[in-house]
Parts: sequence; C-alpha cells; structure tokens
Amino acid sequence: MSEWTLVGWLLKFVKPLRWKMILAILLGIISNLSVILISLVGVYGIIAVISNETLNPYKWLLVMVGCGVIRGLARYAEQYLNHDIAFRLLAIIRARIFATLRKLGPARLSGKKSGDLITAITTDVEALEVFFAHTISPVFIALGTTIVTVGFLGTYHIWLALILLLGQVFVGVILPMVSYKRNKKIGTAYQKELVSLNQMVMENIASLQDIFQFNLGKERLTKLTNQGEKLNQQYQKRIHQGSDLQILSEWVLIGTATIILVLGSFWHLSVETVFIGTVLSLSSFGSVLALNALGTALLTTFASGKRLYALTEEIPVVSFDGSLELTDFESAKMDKVRFSHEGKQPILNGLSFTLSKGKWLGIGGESGSGKSTLVKLLMRYWDPDGQVKLNERALPEMTEASLHRLEGVMEQTTFLFEDTISNNIRLGKKDASLEEVKEASRKAAIDKWIETLPEGYVTVIGGQSRDLSDGERQRIGLARLFLHDAPLLLLDEPTSNLDYINEQAILNTLRSEFQGKTVLVISHRATTLDLAEEQLFLENGVLRRVAE
Repeated sequence: MSEWTLVGWLLKFVKPLRWKMILAILLGIISNLSVILISLVGVYGIIAVISNETLNPYKWLLVMVGCGVIRGLARYAEQYLNHDIAFRLLAIIRARIFATLRKLGPARLSGKKSGDLITAITTDVEALEVFFAHTISPVFIALGTTIVTVGFLGTYHIWLALILLLGQVFVGVILPMVSYKRNKKIGTAYQKELVSLNQMVMENIASLQDIFQFNLGKERLTKLTNQGEKLNQQYQKRIHQGSDLQILSEWVLIGTATIILVLGSFWHLSVETVFIGTVLSLSSFGSVLALNALGTALLTTFASGKRLYALTEEIPVVSFDGSLELTDFESAKMDKVRFSHEGKQPILNGLSFTLSKGKWLGIGGESGSGKSTLVKLLMRYWDPDGQVKLNERALPEMTEASLHRLEGVMEQTTFLFEDTISNNIRLGKKDASLEEVKEASRKAAIDKWIETLPEGYVTVIGGQSRDLSDGERQRIGLARLFLHDAPLLLLDEPTSNLDYINEQAILNTLRSEFQGKTVLVISHRATTLDLAEEQLFLENGVLRRVAE
C-alpha cells in the first residue's frame, strides 16, 4: 500500500468536518501573518527613523500590540479546532475499528494476538492524531503563508522572493521527504517492538501464578527489560533524527537570510528592500519549520495507519446476508461436513449427525479432535464444505439475530464483563426484569450466594473487581443461559475447569432444569457425557457411536 493511498483513505474521514478544518487553516494563516507583520511594522518604523520621517510611536506600538493579540487569539482558536477535529476523528475511527472487529467476528479474531488488537485499538489510533492535528492544517497553513510572504517580497524584488521560496520549500518539503525515506524503517521497527512489549506484558500478567510457582520472576523480568531496551533504542533513533533535522533547518533559515542580505547589497538594492527581505526571511519560516519534523513523525503514523487500513479492509469470514427468521427449533443437522483451517489438514472430514427437538446428544473425543470446532460451525463462525442446517434450512439463509435467538452457548470458561451481576446475567435479554434475573439465578443455584453479598445483584464483578471462583463463574454462565431461554443449547466442555464437587453441582443443575430442551454436550469427561441419551465419539474427523 502506497503512502498516497493511505493519505487518501485518512482524508475521507475529514470530509464531515471539512468546514471546521478550513476555518482552522485560515486562523493558522492569520496567526502566522500576524507574527510576520509585527517584524515588518518594526522594520518600517526603523526605516522611517532613518529617513527622518515623522513617526507616531504610539500608533506603531498599537499596531504591533494588536498583531500580538490577534496572533494569540488566532493561534489558540486554530489549535483548539485542530485538536477538536483530531479527537473527533479518532473517535470516528475507533467506532469504525470496532465495527470492523464486530463484522469479522470471533472466528477471524481468534487467530490474532491480543497484543496486536490492543495496539491497533489504542496506540495505532492515537498515532493518527499526528496526521489530523499536526499535518493537514499545518501543510495548508504553510502553503498559504508562503504564498503571501513570497508574493509580498516579490513586489519589492522577484529574485529575492525566489530565494525565499527556495529556502522555504527546502525546509518544508525536501527535508521532510528525505528524512521520511531515509528513516522509513524506523516507524515499522518501533511499532513492532511496541507490540512485542504489549504482548509480553499481557502474557506476564496472565501467567503470574505460574511465574511465582516456578520461580520465573527473574527470567521474565530480564526478558521484559531487554524488550524495553529494544523499544528505547528505536525511540532514540527517532529522537536523534528529529534533532539533526531541526539543526539543519535552522541553518537553512540563517543561510537564506544571509544570502538575501549579501545579494541585496551586491545588487545595490535599496536599504528598504534589503532590510525587508532579510527580516521577512527570518520571520516567515515559522510555518515551514512546523513541517520539517513531519518526515520523522509520520513514520510511526503511516505505519499505524497501514495496519488500521489493512484491518478495516479485511473480508469477513462469513457474512450474514440471509433474511430467514426462524422462531422455533425443530432439528440441527450436519451433512458430510468437511472443514480445515486455512487449507491445513482437515479437522472434520465428512462428518454427519442429526439432533432432533427435545433430544440430548453427547459428543466426546480427545483434545484437539475438533469438538469445539463442531460447536463453532453450528454458531456459524465459519462456513464449511457440506451442509449445516437448522430446521432443514442452511445457516447462511438465516439472519444473525435469528441464529442467536435459537442457540444458547455455555463454554468451559464464562467471561464476565466489569459490570453488575444482574447486567452480566442479562446479556442475552437486556430488558429482563430483576425478578427474571433472580429466577434465572435460582435455577442456576447461585441466588443464595448472590444474596449474601452486601450489594446483592448490583455487586460489580469482572475486570479488576471482585474475584470469583470457577464454580461461581460457571453458575453465572448458567443463569445467563436460563434467562436467554434458547431452544437449542450448545454446552462446550461446561465442567472441564471445575473440581469434582462443583462439577457434580453443575451437572445436577443441568439434569434438573434443562428437561425438554434440545442439548448438544461436548466434553472429554464421561461424567458430563452421561447427561446425554445418545453418545458419539469424534475421531479422525468423523463420528462413531461409543458402543462400537
């Protein structure tokens, strides 16, 4: 992907705020011209004194103070508008990213490292602030200011104006381009090290128990320190590049003013022309100096932008374009289903089964045999070869909402959002009353535990809040399932993380409360599979009866 394509993609986000951006540019030009005018007013005053002209110092002072006030107000308004635009656009882009992640679905995201996603949503999006707040407006402000100042000097002497133009183009265009090309790899390398550091931090947090148990603290800390040093090295390269560029730009500014002064004197131009040209060259570089660091700053921004662009352009694994709305469940069926991940060895190879309404089917198998994949195909994470049907209708014919209404899922780990217990239980039925939540909790046999908490059902759990045991988490997951009240239940290793006592308690709840439901139980535990009236074993991608 080229940088110009990326710039075009980013500029599309600006369209809704284009008038505010134009106002920010105009204010920026006014701000820069006000600074330049202060110097020019001083020059004209000095020239008037030299020429023995009548001078009202209060008038000149009033003009200079007025320019200073205009400069301050215009600068503040321009900066305010630019950052307001930038942060509004970042919010829009974040919404676009989350919409993309939602569209890609869990199947596609399961193959991405969590560190990559965290970086994309946070650091990569934040990096775009440089483009929206410190690139678009400054570029047009520099362009407008250069046109005015060079045009003004051109009314005195065209060649001096061209020298000033060359100096400003060199600082504002050539230097940033050279810097960007020379250090193009820095942005990608810096972001790579940042992602690695994020990933390592998350892994260390998730594995703290193992780190303490196996005394890996020093080893993990050493690796974390080394990774931090790698990131610091990349950051130092960026800092050095920016410093070198700043020094060179200042020399160009001084050199341009010196050349104008020397040539003006050599060509025997008027004192006013030489004086105006020299002072104008010293005071008019502010807008282009704001651009000379863009070559370095945009390295990281463009690297981040390319990753975000690639993410937003990913094609979903499945697309819910169907219009069929099913309100009741009759049967689930897989017919000669064949599936593999990205062309690898098939996980399911000609698999077939039928699950009729009101029946319980248990499927066992070794770890890695594809049991969970089978459940995910019924949830339409992917579209395999063969047929996956509900009520004899292919899943792609159905709407996403219809599929979610028919299926209730409980996996080996229940995820809890940082919210109240009642809201965590309400996930499948947002408008459920507190009485419905309590009834679901009673069926899951967790109501008495909840009532012992000081804040009861409004107790905040998940995230950094109250820590729950695996058994408590699974019972909250069960309460969700009861409240959702779907006719087809998919239980994927619902007790694999539980000890014997909690396993038996959950199994007893399943036996007593799910009578009349259609249930597919996936487990490697015989005690869990005993819930089902029919049991099958998954091996080499096909199903066989346990009795065989």
